[in-house]
Amino acid sequence: MAPLTYEKHGRLRLIEQRDFSGHRDENFVPVVFQEFSAMATEFPLVFVRNKKTGDFMPSALMGLDQATNLYCQTPTWQPTFIPTSFTLEPFAVTQLGSGVEDSEIALDEHSQLLSETVGEKLYLEDGSATEYLKAKKENVVKITEQSLQAVEICRYLAEKKLLVSRTLKLQYSEESRKYEIEGIFVVDEQLIQNLPDEEFRELRNRGLLAMIYAHLVSLQQIHRLSRMQHQLDKEQSNP
Repeated sequence: MAPLTYEKHGRLRLIEQRDFSGHRDENFVPVVFQEFSAMATEFPLVFVRNKKTGDFMPSALMGLDQATNLYCQTPTWQPTFIPTSFTLEPFAVTQLGSGVEDSEIALDEHSQLLSETVGEKLYLEDGSATEYLKAKKENVVKITEQSLQAVEICRYLAEKKLLVSRTLKLQYSEESRKYEIEGIFVVDEQLIQNLPDEEFRELRNRGLLAMIYAHLVSLQQIHRLSRMQHQLDKEQSNP
């Protein structure tokens, strides 16, 4: 990653595409709470620990194998919703300020999305950012802010002891391979129901109830993953 500047990147263009096969080896994809409602009907939404910090992070489970994203095995993205983390490429915030102008944004200079001949221009001839680049920068800063908010919300849920560990054991049919996924945390619905009125109101006042219910509903999509994994296993065993 290199700091985004006109001097280094003034001639570059960005190619818009829906090929996310570069994520084919990631079975957990980071998400933010603002997209829970839209994602709940397509992906299981769970919580995992950041191995470096120990913090919980909301994630979409997209594969039963540790290094397989069932949705990204081909260049064609089939789901309706695109995770916002996919839309950040090839940008990243290296230092978050009070807004876009105060934040430092970097560019992956080796990204296949960059070109000097096709795609959307990043800069005008006078060195100023195009409206397209301005929107991209605003998006990457907004999502970075939302990701930090997600960590804080997860800390709150953990402090309230609402996150519990689960081990998923899945087998599509008797002839299918067995899968076991550890390291997943979910909100315990029974704990929510048993909360004292004051703590339940606190969840509601923080605007977390809708997110929690979307998370719980999304867990039904685990069966979709099991079916998709079974189909992939069949294709790989009968090439």
